[in-house]
Amino acid sequence: MTLKAMQNCLIIEVDVEKHAMFELLSTEKQETGIVVSAGPDCKELKVGDHLYFGVGQEFKHDGKDYVVMREPHVLGVLNG
Repeated sequence: MTLKAMQNCLIIEVDVEKHAMFELLSTEKQETGIVVSAGPDCKELKVGDHLYFGVGQEFKHDGKDYVVMREPHVLGVLNG
């Protein structure tokens, strides 16, 4: 089964290793992950972008953790 994002949504594979620097700076739940699918209406983000985010609908697929969210809800991009 292929994961395909629709509209301006992103499907993000959640990083297994947490980035402690971001967790220490906030009491809210934030995570990082890699975009595995970007909907056709996404304007700024693409597959492969490493993101910092705090909201989204979590789900599991093939033993991996994913989050789906709309592009405007991304907090930042970690690409170096």
